[in-house]
Amino acid sequence: MGLEIVIRRAEESDSEFAYQTVERTMKGHALAIWGKWLEAEARTNTASDAKSGRSQIIQLGSERIGVLCVDRLATHHQLDQLYIVPEHQRQGIGAHVLQLVLSEAQAAGLPVRLRVLRSNPARSFYERHGFCVFSESPERFFMERVPV
Repeated sequence: MGLEIVIRRAEESDSEFAYQTVERTMKGHALAIWGKWLEAEARTNTASDAKSGRSQIIQLGSERIGVLCVDRLATHHQLDQLYIVPEHQRQGIGAHVLQLVLSEAQAAGLPVRLRVLRSNPARSFYERHGFCVFSESPERFFMERVPV
């Protein structure tokens, strides 16, 4: 990759970008599962995560291209969001960011867990990176990668 990938703490001013990224990457999957998109809820959640610094912004050089949110718990790291805007998908950026998440959890000796909507083809992306389904619901697959 020619430009440097930077991951920085989100700021309140990133709220609209974060919302737009979530909408662009997840709205279609939500519609496929539930038949609706809860815009107000999504806006509230992304604004809260940005304001609190819970979420991070993925940049390629100085361009914002994605959102990352990882909760570091005592038992595991929960990958809540790894969203790359469509025009930058399938370029190895998500894999690079995921590897950083996995390396941090590996160093702590903890598994990484996530959930993926059944309608989202990202399941195969995570399986290629060593994740396995450990539980499922009618809407989601719950996946985990244990430290190696």
